[in-house]
Amino acid sequence: MADNAHLPVAPHAMNLYIVTGTTKGLGEALAARISLDQDNELIALARAPDGPIRGGARFEVDLADTAALDKVFDRVEERIRGKGYAKAVLINNAGVVAPVAPLERADAGEIERNLVVNLVAPMLLMGRFLRATEAGAPLRRIINISSGAGRRPISGWSAYCAAKAGLDMATRVVALEAQARSLRVEAVSLAPGVIDTPMQGTVRSASAQDFADVERFRRMKDEGALRPAMDVAEDILRAESAGKLAGDAVLDLRDLG
Repeated sequence: MADNAHLPVAPHAMNLYIVTGTTKGLGEALAARISLDQDNELIALARAPDGPIRGGARFEVDLADTAALDKVFDRVEERIRGKGYAKAVLINNAGVVAPVAPLERADAGEIERNLVVNLVAPMLLMGRFLRATEAGAPLRRIINISSGAGRRPISGWSAYCAAKAGLDMATRVVALEAQARSLRVEAVSLAPGVIDTPMQGTVRSASAQDFADVERFRRMKDEGALRPAMDVAEDILRAESAGKLAGDAVLDLRDLG
């Protein structure tokens, strides 16, 4: 179907937001902020049980299970089928940092889960999102929550660094493909800075033997250098709404002002 074959968009059409990993941390804050606006429809994909939530619905899924991910997106498509949105936004937020250890001591199962959750699942979701919204929204945006760890090596984080570097490049390719086909698709891999989330707690609990930089991360917590998740969520959504995430496919939130 051609990108210009859209459903009619009502004068006060809703905005669609699909967000992963909404049970805690940045994802929870993003979902809470999105749901405050009555013009937004929220679909949350998380490990919490199915059910209605403020602003929309939550579908339970383990992003490490690609077959389950495919099935849950069938449900997303069923929910949005026939609707016309002013814009559709996918936020790939869910992530895992484990294993935190030198590669020779890292658990093989944890490495696989890390790469699937942090890289494979976002790529699959991008593909399904682009197909599902092709006719239903004149503007589509993809925000992949990346990390500075994808742009510089951190000892003990081989899987996480590799996955986020891969996510940065996959996002660049999606943006390039959209530009080549003159599609109104904006894709960005966004490093949000250091946030006070349960993931940071996991990092701080690592031993110095497994994570040489652990004391620096503990000091950041003690010195109040970690930003509250809600503040970061508001900055991301403000930048998205203002169109500030268009252009460069790899950005750092702290550089946007």
